[in-house]
Amino acid sequence: MTTSDGPALRYYRSLEGAWSGRLVFEITDTHALRTEKASVALPVASMALLSYLTGPSRMSTTLAAGPDPEGRTFVHTTRVEALGVTAFETSEVISVREDGESFHVAGTQRSWLGRPQGYEATGEIDASGTAATYRVPWFGTLLVQRTRIETGTLSLAQETRWSRANVVLARRG
Repeated sequence: MTTSDGPALRYYRSLEGAWSGRLVFEITDTHALRTEKASVALPVASMALLSYLTGPSRMSTTLAAGPDPEGRTFVHTTRVEALGVTAFETSEVISVREDGESFHVAGTQRSWLGRPQGYEATGEIDASGTAATYRVPWFGTLLVQRTRIETGTLSLAQETRWSRANVVLARRG
């Protein structure tokens, strides 16, 4: 199988554009979070507190074809904000691998309390080209994100050993 007929390119091409939705974030294991370094626990706890005080945050994302001539890269951004304040943001390049199903992500993430940090992630798209699993380093732990394309929306579920978040994204204009 080549990338031209693999599910990953179908998946990402179908998601090009701008998306947004309400993000519900919660701490699921406060004890596990307390065992983390302050550099991890403080930004995460502040995001949970912000969500508790203001209600669900707004997640906005964009996805566009990248500059490579083979059409195997995509530029992706994410912004999470509450009351007009950006709590977390990413900028990344997604590269579809030759097997047509797996991908590599190279990006930068930043919380409102910290400096930008580079990261690399991996994942794969299912054979139908409608669902993905991402494994992303996030605040010193592993975040597993599962996405599913549904009629007119993209459903995301994110989990770490001490948190979870859910959002349903819809296309913007």
